Amino acid sequence: MPSLSSPRIVPLEEAHIPRLLDLFEQSVRRLGPAHYSPEQVEQWARGAHHPGLASQLREHHGWVMEQEGMPLGFVTLSDDGHLSLLYVSADHPRQGLGGLLLERALQAASQLGLHSLTTEASAFSLALFLRHGFEQAGLETVERGGVSFVRHRLYCRLPSQGQPLKYPPFPQSNE
Repeated sequence: MPSLSSPRIVPLEEAHIPRLLDLFEQSVRRLGPAHYSPEQVEQWARGAHHPGLASQLREHHGWVMEQEGMPLGFVTLSDDGHLSLLYVSADHPRQGLGGLLLERALQAASQLGLHSLTTEASAFSLALFLRHGFEQAGLETVERGGVSFVRHRLYCRLPSQGQPLKYPPFPQSNE
């Protein structure tokens, strides 16, 4: 029986989008219940059918981890340094693929001349971001379809001519 080729990270292309939307939905439905209520998982998974998700995949810088033409995960990065999407297939959790995708996005951010990155992490992905140098800026509650979610607002300072940023990129509130 022939062995599978090693996974590789390739630029996200239009042809990837249908499979990435499916990967997103299946990942949320299968991995989400460990951290979220059934109502939260359902609302989050419905995002795969929202046109805004496909738009983000088209408009942001993106990379896909694939093996034998099948996506194992993906990450997107906006021009202003926001990491909006990082998902790994429910068939390949906790195997280091998310870390490899995040490292690719961090490398690209440096190449783009960005000084910091921001993201909102789920309970599931928080530890991954913290392991890669992100720091917590706060918590926020968002609502999707009448269901509330708590997300972790994170930032990561990137080297700026050898000097780290002095302030987090999120505005600080007095609450």
